[in-house]
Amino acid sequence: MNNYLAIVEYDGTGFNGFQIQPEGTRTVQEELVRAISTVLGHDMIIQYAGRTDAGVHARGQVINFKIGPELDLYRFKWSVNRILPEDIGIKTIRKIPLSFDARRNAKFREYKYYVVNADYQSVFLKKYSILVTRRLDMRLMKRAARIFVGKKDFASFASPSLSGVSTIRRIYSFTVTRDNEDVIIFRVTANSFLYNMVRIMVGTILEAGKGKKSLEDIRQAITSGGVSFASSMAPARGLFLTRVEY
Repeated sequence: MNNYLAIVEYDGTGFNGFQIQPEGTRTVQEELVRAISTVLGHDMIIQYAGRTDAGVHARGQVINFKIGPELDLYRFKWSVNRILPEDIGIKTIRKIPLSFDARRNAKFREYKYYVVNADYQSVFLKKYSILVTRRLDMRLMKRAARIFVGKKDFASFASPSLSGVSTIRRIYSFTVTRDNEDVIIFRVTANSFLYNMVRIMVGTILEAGKGKKSLEDIRQAITSGGVSFASSMAPARGLFLTRVEY
């Protein structure tokens, strides 16, 4: 038996998330399983590092799968990519120990969110960022991001539909930077994330940058957990799963 790890990227615009769903719903996992199974000649099961939501993209999604025969990796990757639709691709593939599991062995996951803060958004960025024309307070947003760092209860920054799930997570870093073209990049790493957590945190920080929420509002929400900031959730199109570390 052999175990293989592949790094996958995809444009999430046309997908209803990563995880396989009822028939008729297009998902990334479904397309990957179909292509890999076609090349190998039988049905396959894949494990994955992160379950991205509808419309969310990935540059560094990690999957793994097990198969008896040893693969010619160059031929396999070329064959699968030829079958996959244009909005999914396998970037790299390598053999790994049998004990490896893409989800269980992940030490942390990194997401980036892109915001164009200008009076014009390039047509080449519209599918992969959001536009905020009002000038944002970068200094305040950097301070807001730092509030989230550490092991804390993020109940106020997750979808209200969660039930029976621990809302304690550890965020290792959260930075906000601006590049030379008025694109603001939110970069956050954590051991794992709650449903919609990254988008709600980014949306909350953006509201702070607009002067609509204070730093104290954010601190109290983390401390008390009694208020939901889900209404602040940023749109999916600006979010990328960029890296998974093992």
